[in-house]
Amino acid sequence: MIAVEILAVAAAQAVGCPANFASYDVAYIGDKQFQIEAEFQNPQTEFGFWYQPTAERPEGQSESIHDLTAQDSQGRDIDIAYVGYGEWKTSQDATRIRYTLLVDHDEIEWPHGADEVGHPFGDGYYFSGTAFFIAPSKNRPPCTVDVQFHGPENWTLTAPWAVEELHGKANSFGDLQDNGFAIGPFEAVTQNVGALSITSVFDPRLAKDVRPFVSNVLDDLLPAYADYFNGKPAADYSTFHFGYSSSDGSAFERSFTLQYEWPLNMTERPMWAHVLGHETMHLWTGVIQRADHEIEWFSEGFTDYLTVKHLYREGYLDDEGLRQQIAGFVSRHQLGKRMSQGVSLRDAGQNKGQNWFLIYGSGALIALILDADLSTAEPGSFDAVMAALYADSAEPYDFDRLMAFFDERSDGRASEIFNAVDGGLRPGGVNALLAPAGIGIAGRMETTYVSFEKNCRKKRGCVPDFLAKPKRRK
Repeated sequence: MIAVEILAVAAAQAVGCPANFASYDVAYIGDKQFQIEAEFQNPQTEFGFWYQPTAERPEGQSESIHDLTAQDSQGRDIDIAYVGYGEWKTSQDATRIRYTLLVDHDEIEWPHGADEVGHPFGDGYYFSGTAFFIAPSKNRPPCTVDVQFHGPENWTLTAPWAVEELHGKANSFGDLQDNGFAIGPFEAVTQNVGALSITSVFDPRLAKDVRPFVSNVLDDLLPAYADYFNGKPAADYSTFHFGYSSSDGSAFERSFTLQYEWPLNMTERPMWAHVLGHETMHLWTGVIQRADHEIEWFSEGFTDYLTVKHLYREGYLDDEGLRQQIAGFVSRHQLGKRMSQGVSLRDAGQNKGQNWFLIYGSGALIALILDADLSTAEPGSFDAVMAALYADSAEPYDFDRLMAFFDERSDGRASEIFNAVDGGLRPGGVNALLAPAGIGIAGRMETTYVSFEKNCRKKRGCVPDFLAKPKRRK
């Protein structure tokens, strides 16, 4: 999260980290191979990265690592052995490791997609840091980490770290590993909103149809988000866009990737806008630091609801598209309650993948009902609450603090709505809560119908006012 990274930098300064606390020297040697040498000021005995096994590769990304060696502070070789689960251990303290990484990740299907590992990207490469940098598993103070790349003269580095040519400086090991980066002959596009800087890199095949679309969406949404939350996060953020066999995407700490089905299916354009809007919305909702997984329903569900609201306000959804999205919230909630039987919203975040429908659907439904409830009583009040939440995010939020914040500003309605949704609402129950705001709901488990016509006397344009774009003051 953005706030986590800002605090990490401050903490690094507080403990007096040396300038060369940790460094990686990375050389591309051709034939889809990189040679990597890492040095650490604090000696280590345990190293690793994310473990993501598949049937083809039971040890996951670690099977792309070759010729791993370790040295002590005197430069003498010491034993290092793979112990499983993406972890290596040395026989004694090591201050240096060397290894070769083979970029063969694109040869198989990965559980969370190619954007979670690494693969050729245009005439260069894309990686997630967790599949590239072997790092200490313990003893990781929040100190900066240097990365120096060596490659062809026309290569550039794109990452959310501080970057100058082929040199990068990550805020911490977490910042190094929990982000994506691209290296190759890429022409990056940077867009700024105040102190927020977003740099995007595109697969050359996407230059004609995707690149201008993405730029337009970000040009519209980023200022709209800044106005809505009455603030702009100070962050460097990177996005990576490439053609693949199917559409997908993944979010990291300060970066995200989007895969576009290739050949392009232009019918997916609204989906592109939605994923872009959702991931960039996390720059604002993501400052709500989580002490645990109990507010995953807020982090994803509220983010998705606010994304839909802004896509409609900025013209990327028409009335029918908005109805479909609201129907999706209700249907996902119904499916989530059936597929995750007995799982509460507070517990659902412990297994986000398994409880996806419950987290996203129920979380978005809570946001919609709370917005309708507050905004019907006092127009704009829900929007004001969200801006206040963003402004009051310096202290970490857990479930209790988050609900106390909402309850204080809703006379306890937030908890009532949360408990109702958590207990399970059929379409009729959802309708009873939304009808006063002008939204009619009907349907069954897998199908939901949404109408804006109830109590609407307008000749056209019956979308409730709390969802429509507010009129600018003269």
